[in-house]
Amino acid sequence: MSTDHQGQVEKILKELGKRIDDLIIEAKGAKDEIRDEVEDKIKELKNKKTKLDDEYQSFKDKNEGKWEEIKSHLGSAAEEIKMAAEAAFKKKG
Repeated sequence: MSTDHQGQVEKILKELGKRIDDLIIEAKGAKDEIRDEVEDKIKELKNKKTKLDDEYQSFKDKNEGKWEEIKSHLGSAAEEIKMAAEAAFKKKG
């Protein structure tokens, strides 16, 4: 995997972590019943991000030439986190 691609993946993973942190901050101001639901979703998202981090490291170690596969997985995860964040913010409002 080229250095550019590694940088892109690491940037995506960092952004995912930042979005999860933003959700945590937003959840603190939500109503109790919504906050509990959002906090459960945040835990789920954190677990998914951790899994992605682990998969990325494993992939990087084993398959330097398969950038498109990991890019697809990360794109799907980023979209999932985005949709979860949008849903959480809509419920809050």
